[in-house]
Amino acid sequence: MNHRNTKQRRVILDTVERHGGHLTADEIYRLARRRQPHLSLGTVYRNLRVLAAQGVVRELDFGMAVSYFETTKDPHYHLICRVCEQILDVELPIEVGLMKLVMRSPGVGGFQIEDHRLEFIGVCAACRDSGKKGERKKQARKTRESLSQP
Repeated sequence: MNHRNTKQRRVILDTVERHGGHLTADEIYRLARRRQPHLSLGTVYRNLRVLAAQGVVRELDFGMAVSYFETTKDPHYHLICRVCEQILDVELPIEVGLMKLVMRSPGVGGFQIEDHRLEFIGVCAACRDSGKKGERKKQARKTRESLSQP
């Protein structure tokens, strides 16, 4: 399906690119409205679906009740803090056996691999500091709240 590159779509994509990704649709909406005040949340959701279908953005579902979006980049993995829910990109070399599986995927029971993901879940350094556990979560909440300011 051919979709026009609308002003709203450009603002949404630019918002994700400028922020480096790992944003929810609601966060993208709040940030994009600063530049496009009449933008609706429905428009953001529809355009994120179009951008994902085009392969321009990737929707990430980490099982945290919301999806996150990032621009499509070179293959990379994610570090997810289970305490503050911070998400960080990590570039690791793909293990040789895994790469061989991806390359020969049509020969694996006829299954065609299109993409793969790997997430590392743990506790970030800031949250590991026992005195900062609550402080780190508060800081993460403040960061999220600052995104929601119009």
